Amino acid sequence: MKKNILLTTSFIWVFIAKAQDTTFINSNLILEEITIHSTIDVEDNKTQIIRLNQKEITESLSKNTADLLEKSTSISIQKSQNGGGSPNIRGFEANRILLVVDGVKLNNTIYRSGHLQNILSVDQNSLESLSVLHGPSSVFYGSGSLGGAIILNTINPQNHDPKTFFSSQFESSSNTFISNIQNISKSDKSSSFTSLSFKKFGDLKMGENRFHGYEDWGKEEFVTIENTQLFSKYSQIDAMQKTHYQINSASDIILNNQYSTTSNINRFDKLNDVSDSLPKYKYWYYGPQNRFLSSVNYKRKTNSKYFDDFDVLLAYQNNTESRHKQKYNDDFITNRIENITVYDVKISFEKQNMGWNFNYGISSRYQNLKSDAYNYNEGDSSSSYVTTRYPDNGSNVFNVSPFILSEYSVNTNLKWFNAIRFNHENLVANFSENYLLELDKQISMSNSNFSASSSVSYWLNSHNFFSLSLYNAFRNPNIDDIGKVFSKNDGVVVVPNTNLKSEKNNSVELIYRLKIKKSNIEIAVFTNYLKDAIAKREISINGEDSIVYDGEMMKMIANTNVNSANMYGVNFHFRHIFSDNLKFSLHSSFVDGTSSDSLALAHIPPFSLRSELNYTTSKTSNFSFYTKYNSWKKLENFDINGVDNLEEATGDGTPSWYTLNLCYSYLFSKSKFSISCENILDSHYKTFASAISSSGRNFIISLQTQF
Repeated sequence: MKKNILLTTSFIWVFIAKAQDTTFINSNLILEEITIHSTIDVEDNKTQIIRLNQKEITESLSKNTADLLEKSTSISIQKSQNGGGSPNIRGFEANRILLVVDGVKLNNTIYRSGHLQNILSVDQNSLESLSVLHGPSSVFYGSGSLGGAIILNTINPQNHDPKTFFSSQFESSSNTFISNIQNISKSDKSSSFTSLSFKKFGDLKMGENRFHGYEDWGKEEFVTIENTQLFSKYSQIDAMQKTHYQINSASDIILNNQYSTTSNINRFDKLNDVSDSLPKYKYWYYGPQNRFLSSVNYKRKTNSKYFDDFDVLLAYQNNTESRHKQKYNDDFITNRIENITVYDVKISFEKQNMGWNFNYGISSRYQNLKSDAYNYNEGDSSSSYVTTRYPDNGSNVFNVSPFILSEYSVNTNLKWFNAIRFNHENLVANFSENYLLELDKQISMSNSNFSASSSVSYWLNSHNFFSLSLYNAFRNPNIDDIGKVFSKNDGVVVVPNTNLKSEKNNSVELIYRLKIKKSNIEIAVFTNYLKDAIAKREISINGEDSIVYDGEMMKMIANTNVNSANMYGVNFHFRHIFSDNLKFSLHSSFVDGTSSDSLALAHIPPFSLRSELNYTTSKTSNFSFYTKYNSWKKLENFDINGVDNLEEATGDGTPSWYTLNLCYSYLFSKSKFSISCENILDSHYKTFASAISSSGRNFIISLQTQF
């Protein structure tokens, strides 16, 4: 692992040294929309899609990729701490949505069902495009895309001229400093992109004005001073190196290395817990979160009878995460460390014939998990046994998955898309003899699933478009589902359950798009029928419903397949061009749902709306004013098992909120200066299911320059 880090760092400084003088990036540049290793564009009008190009990403002045989604879309982002950011897509979150970077799935077997911050490990500064995809994503990527996929494509040096680029950003509400340096270099047959980012986040200040009427909400004892949320500071480093080499006129290869690491990140939602009028925890933090990815992508064009294009993607990932906690009166700190390695192989072929486009192939993945834990007493430097988070003798998962996609152009107005994938997965988890619970030493599980998509797209004329999509998706139980032992709130403890089936989602989506002169309207209506949904329920083992865990007697709960759930909603998008200089856009999202056991569903975000007015005064100046709004999430609509963090809301739920935001940018010579004021009214609020309060009034100053 250390060799990989040193190699990546060496690449960065070598390429920085080769910087070349160029002109500044055209601020109006709009890059091509992404494709997913296929001439069949799964994003082409079949399902509703959110797209952000490099220009929009840069102009958002985001501090990380979760912040980018929150600022630029109506997607809900949950935060347990300042170093958090869990996207919620149509009521699906965490391991029910896919994160895909340069064609490689980041999801692994310990992605949990609650909230995840893994998207923060992908540096927003290195992105060329971001898309949020519904529908066929499961067919492309297999298990995990019940709610869709977030597709992150990093900068391809082949698309750009040689340049060296530097940006620096400051945020006032948290004394945040972000710096990024990039270099693109080229030769006759090769091109290279290198990026290095440093991010330092201070303690976050919440808003002063409490328009919701809850005067003390968020002002937790021991962890806040006035409006400053203590212990929310952390830092992060992101590095990337991508090389494209043209072997000959028909073949090329892309080498891709990415590395991300953080400092310790405190769990704000734990440090604000109180017991007997004292802080419950002295420490509760995530250790450095390390992500390393290395991939090789070989592509070849040919005139074979069976395929026109051939694509091989090989990828290796190594991820480390840890949790560390010490109760206020304890002498020892509990440390739990996880390391997972992931190997991916994907081979795909493409063929066009008689109006048909075909993409077919096979993918395979192997994952190996090591889970360690120990108690450490700082007083006498002694260590003692404590249960691991996951099976303590190691776990591994293997799956293989063939797939085929087709698209047929019936005529110029009508297209028909179909896709199918078969997935077979084997999971093995090993426990030692002295484990907390009396479990079999080895747990084995096999799952086989089909997923399919079918979509019809019809252009009635140049102004009206319709599409109807039917698709299903699945998510196999992972190690986090079947083998985890942990307590979120010290009231109940989650224990393993090996009798789990795959979650399945059957979906229908209808889209209508209308273009009238200078206006564009899109309405998407969808419904999801979730079968065998995995949710936590109370259980007993050998007649006992409680065990002692981390020194406390707790009731046991376990992941269980509940009967079914139905979710439905509407997305609305509107855009109007008043003139070449003045543009307006509006995005809204509504999701609701019911379960067969009449309990409130977790992860259902409140109604959200985002609107923006953009005015360009000249080729060098730009103003944008945007608002964000979230409605109430009432108490009775929270789930009963604490996934939605009701304890972090008010006694009535999460109040509605809105923010007003203004940004100005000026382009001069080879530089671009931007200044922004977010949450102008300095409102206090929390986003849905979040523990930490959102930023109060925040001034952002950014400088981007090219040399």
